[in-house]
Amino acid sequence: MKYYERNDNCLYNPIYIKFNEDSGIGETFSYTLQYPSFFNFKNTYFNVNQNVLNTINSTINSDVFTFKNGLVDEEKQVNINNVESNEPQVKYKVITNYAVTFNKNHILSTIVNLMAFVNNEGPRYNELNNYNFDLLTGREFTIGSVFNPNVDYIKVISNYINYKINQNKELYYNDTVVDIPEDQAFYLTDEGIVIYFGLDEIAPEEFGIPRFTMEYKKFAPYINPRFYCTPENIYTSMRLRSNYRR
Repeated sequence: MKYYERNDNCLYNPIYIKFNEDSGIGETFSYTLQYPSFFNFKNTYFNVNQNVLNTINSTINSDVFTFKNGLVDEEKQVNINNVESNEPQVKYKVITNYAVTFNKNHILSTIVNLMAFVNNEGPRYNELNNYNFDLLTGREFTIGSVFNPNVDYIKVISNYINYKINQNKELYYNDTVVDIPEDQAFYLTDEGIVIYFGLDEIAPEEFGIPRFTMEYKKFAPYINPRFYCTPENIYTSMRLRSNYRR
């Protein structure tokens, strides 16, 4: 029986997560970019197709450096305009960081936060990218895949978020009602599904990035077991390998 057909066990993915950091300091522009890349361990019970991992790595790398290079161009133009209008030059600072939030059952969920500050104020930009990959197929998956078939997941998620908004109406824009799309932004953690929205989308910018966690233990009947792990049902790759040898 394949591991993902079992409802009672979760397995760590046997992949190595490399920490990458690139930084630079100039007179009016500085940056510190932190982002992950993923590789196979040798001699494990299963190897992810390296082309799949290369696609993930190149996608994240491209997004991080596209963000940074876009701010390089913006800073140059802003300061050219400032010089022409006898305004003081401004200093840009770009920071990215990341977290691997779920890495089990051949499911990989990663987030990268992209931020830019001007004169140490802000952030002027604050974006959160998510990368949710099925390592067996090599494809990104949408939030509908996390739920069991025939579950009206859009209704389930929207009702939950609207319930949470109504509990703290003062934090959000007046009369905010959410009806999530099929490509709703999200990422997975060991605790549940985190639904999030962009700056100034459903709440004032100073609120930051609004996030709502749908805990697995509260929504278990709706969740595809492949995405639902608890500390009690996680197997290590070593334990799995010993089972395969029997």
